[in-house]
Amino acid sequence: MLTNSELVQRVTPHAKFLSRAGQKFFFKAMRLADVSATLDFAQKLKLRKRLDDLRTAHTTGVVLSEAQSQPCLDIAAQSGLVAMVELRISADELTRSRGWKSVVSRIAHTASIFARHPALAGYILDCEIGQDALRAGGLENARRRVRGVVKTIKGRAPEAMVGIKVRPETRALSILEEDFLYAEIPALKPVEIRDFVVALHNLAEARPVVIEFKDASPGQDEAVAVAFGTGAAGVVAPPVPAPVSHDWLGVRMMRASDVMPFVTLNGTCPPQPPKMPMVSVVICAYDAERTMRACLESLRGLDYGNFEVVIVDDGSRDRTADISMDFPEFRLIRQPNKGLSVARNVGMQAARGEIIAYTDSDCVVDPHWLTLMVRSMIENNFDGCGGPNYAPHEDGWIEASCAASPGAPCHVLVADDRAEHLAGCNMLFSKAALAKIGGFDPQFTSAGDDVDICWRLLEAGFKLGFSPAAFVWHFRRNTVKSYYGQQRGYGRAEAMLHQRYPERFNAIGQIAWRGTIPGLARTIPGGSRKRVLWRTASAGAQTLFDPGLTLARVIPQTLEWTLLSAFALAASIVLGVPLIAAAAMLALGPIWALYYAWHAPLEKSHESFAARLLIAYLAYTGPMVRTMTRYKTRAKALTGLAGADGVRQRPTIDWLRRTVRLDYWNDESITRDRLTDRMLKLFARSGHSAIVDAGWNDYDLEVRPNPWTRIELKTADEEHEAGKVTNHVLARIKSTRITRLALAAGALSAAVAAIAGLPEIALGLGALTMAGAVCIAAEMAETGRIAHRATEQCATELNLAPLGVLVRQASGTQAVAAARKPAGAQLASQERTAD
Repeated sequence: MLTNSELVQRVTPHAKFLSRAGQKFFFKAMRLADVSATLDFAQKLKLRKRLDDLRTAHTTGVVLSEAQSQPCLDIAAQSGLVAMVELRISADELTRSRGWKSVVSRIAHTASIFARHPALAGYILDCEIGQDALRAGGLENARRRVRGVVKTIKGRAPEAMVGIKVRPETRALSILEEDFLYAEIPALKPVEIRDFVVALHNLAEARPVVIEFKDASPGQDEAVAVAFGTGAAGVVAPPVPAPVSHDWLGVRMMRASDVMPFVTLNGTCPPQPPKMPMVSVVICAYDAERTMRACLESLRGLDYGNFEVVIVDDGSRDRTADISMDFPEFRLIRQPNKGLSVARNVGMQAARGEIIAYTDSDCVVDPHWLTLMVRSMIENNFDGCGGPNYAPHEDGWIEASCAASPGAPCHVLVADDRAEHLAGCNMLFSKAALAKIGGFDPQFTSAGDDVDICWRLLEAGFKLGFSPAAFVWHFRRNTVKSYYGQQRGYGRAEAMLHQRYPERFNAIGQIAWRGTIPGLARTIPGGSRKRVLWRTASAGAQTLFDPGLTLARVIPQTLEWTLLSAFALAASIVLGVPLIAAAAMLALGPIWALYYAWHAPLEKSHESFAARLLIAYLAYTGPMVRTMTRYKTRAKALTGLAGADGVRQRPTIDWLRRTVRLDYWNDESITRDRLTDRMLKLFARSGHSAIVDAGWNDYDLEVRPNPWTRIELKTADEEHEAGKVTNHVLARIKSTRITRLALAAGALSAAVAAIAGLPEIALGLGALTMAGAVCIAAEMAETGRIAHRATEQCATELNLAPLGVLVRQASGTQAVAAARKPAGAQLASQERTAD
C-alpha cells in the first residue's frame, strides 16, 4: 500500500513536542466533517485527492471519528498524513456505573483493531461532560474511570499516544497517564490564546500540548500562529469559510488560506518572533568534555537567525577547550579557574547581543529554544525569561535513578508566565538589566548564582517571565557520589544566600519560595490532588492550583525532624514509655522518601524495584547531606566573629530584660546610621543574617544568628556642641517562636503526664524540658556575646571611644573620653517588655 518508507514512521512524544523519524513533527490537522463512515471506490479516490491537497498545503494530519477510522486510515497513510482517532464518552457513561463496562469494551475493541496501523498517531478521549455535571458526579470518580480507559488503550495499542480532550471548564480531567494534553478552545483573542496555552503547558509538565479551535473565525491564521508561537506541538483547525461575494458577477478569486488554515505558516513552525534581536549564548564550562560536544552541536542547530555563542573555559584540565575549537564559528575565551559567577560575567562583558542567554555545558538545547524564548520576552516585555529543563535518556538504571532523585535545578513560578526563580541552565536576560545590577556575584562559585541574580533583579523592579515550551535537556548528576556533591554545593549556596536574604528563609533555614514548582507537590503526601477553582471571573473557565508547599508538608524530610525523632525515641527508651509515638515520628521520613520514589518521573525502560529503592534512599539522605552542609558552612562563618578580639569595654547587662548596652563617644559627628550600616555589613560578612527594620518596630536591625535566638539592635544618638556625638547601642536577646513553642510543648506534656498519674514520665519530660531550657539559656548567652563583640568591632573601625567600664587600660583619647562621660540617653525606657 505504501511506497515511501518514511510514511510508516511512528509519531512519538518527545518532551514538549512530537517526533517522527528522529525529527520534530508538528501536528497541523483538520477534521473531515463531511466524510461518511462508508465510502465507495469513487469517494475513496476523491478523498485521496483531497488529502493530497491538504498535505501540499502544509497539513500533516487529520482527526477522525471512531466511525470514520475504518475507511479513512488507509487513505491517510497513502497520502503521508497521520491521524488521531477520537473516541467519545458521554456524560452519563462517565458519571454512572451502569453500562460502563460496555464503554470500556467498545474502546478496547477499537484500540485493538488499529493498534499497529502506520497512520495512527494516537487516540483522543472526548469526555462530553460539562463543568456542573463533572462537579456533581465527582471529579475524582471521573478521573479514576478515565485513567482506567487510558490504561486499557495502552494495553491494547502500546505504541499509540493517548490524550484526553478537555475544554476550558474541564481542565481538571487531565491525568498524568496521558501522553499529550489535548484542549478544545473557543474563539479567543491572541493574548487569551497565549495565556491558555501557557497554562496548559504548566499543567502538562514534560508533555506536548495540542490545541483545537472549535469554530472558524476570520482571524484564525493569527490564532494558529499564536498557538504554535507559544509552543503548541499541534493545532487542529477548521477550514476558514470564504467570505460572501458582493461582485455583481458573483465572481471572486479563491485563496488557499480561505479553506486551508496552515498555508500562511508556509511550513515555518513555530513562526519567528516579530523582532529578532541579537542573542549572545554564553556557555561557562569547567572539565566538561563528557557533554561539551553534544552541547555545541545542539547550539549549531538552533533555528534562530541572529545569535552568537561565547564559550568561557574556566580553567578546565581536560579536553573542553580542544572540543570547543572544533566549532570555529563560536568564540572561545580561556581563563584560570575563578568560579561560575566570574565566568558568567566574563561572557556578559564579551557578548555583543542585547540579550544574553545562559545555558550549561551539560545541556542540549531544543532547536526552537531561542525562537520561543525571545518571542516571550518581546511580547510580554520581560527583562529576563527562563524555561524548563528535563533529564535526557540514561543508559543505566543507576544513572536514571540519580537523575530522577530530588534536588535537580528547577524554576519557581508566581503565575503561569511569571517566575520568582529561573534555573541557571536555562535563562535569558537583557544585557541592560544585568549591567544595571552589576552582573553576577563572584562569591557564588558553583551554585546559588541563579537564585541571587533573580532575586536581585526582582528587588530592582525588573520582570522575570517563563516560557514553558523553551526547554533544554540537562544531564543530571548520574552517580551517587556526584549527586551528593551537588547537594553539598546547594547547601553551601543556601548558607551564603541566607546571609543576604534572611527574610526569604523559613524558621529552619530553608528557602521559603513564594511561588510554586510545577509537579513537585504530587511527590509529597497529600499534594497529588490539585486545587480546583470552579468559578472564576471568566465564565466557563476553570483554574487549577498546586497545593502550597508549606514547612508542615515537607518537615519529615528534614534533618531537624530526624534528629528530634531520634531524640524522642532515645528518651522513650530511657524513660521506659511506649515507643510507638517516637517510632512513628522517625518513620515519617522514610515514608515521605518512599512516596517520592513511587511518584518520581522514572523512565519506563529502567522501571524496577531496585531503581525505586535507590531513588527513595537518595530522597531520604540527599536533604540530610544538604542540610548538614548548610549548617557547617554557617557555623564556619560564625566562628570568626564569635572569637574576635578587640573588646574594650564591659557591657551593661540587664539579665531580667535580656539586654546588652554599650555607649561610645566621638567628636567627628559620626551618627548611629554609620554605625548601623557598618554592623549590617559585618553581620553579612560573618554569616549572621540581618534584616533592616522597615519602621514598624522599635529596633533598627534584627540579627538571626541561629534558629533559636534573635538579636534586636536599637541605637540612639546624643548630639553635643562642636559636632560631638554620644552613640548608644542596646542589644535585646530574644528567643524565637519555635523555641518558645518547643519549651511550652515540653512543659505541657509534663503537666499532662502528672495529671494523668504518671509521675515517672512527668519527671522525665520535665527534666528534658529543663535541660532544653538550660541549653537555650546558654545559646542566648552566646548570642549576647556575639552582639557585644560585633558592636565593639564596628565601633573600633569607626574610631568611637568607649564610655563604659574598660576591659583593659585605655590610653590617649579613650581615657579622656571616659573621664568626660556625658549623661546617657534613656534607651532602656523606650524598649518593649521582652516576651
